[in-house]
Amino acid sequence: MNDISEILRELLDRYSNTPELDQEFERMRREVDGFEDDYAAWCEDNGYSIKDGYLDFINEIVESQDSYWDNYQEFGNNI
Repeated sequence: MNDISEILRELLDRYSNTPELDQEFERMRREVDGFEDDYAAWCEDNGYSIKDGYLDFINEIVESQDSYWDNYQEFGNNI
């Protein structure tokens, strides 16, 4: 069974939020055995649509990272 959340985090680390991430994710959906079924189950379990679930998850991660850095800087911690 593919851990979709972990795979998406790894793709985000590797490709950032770029078209390459989308391309790699779509390639995995087509070519990795069982991936499409695992992805559909993950979407259902997490309340995402199959069409946009991975994008919604990626955007949530990016927004949470942005929020972290905003809070960090708000308290006088400049990088």
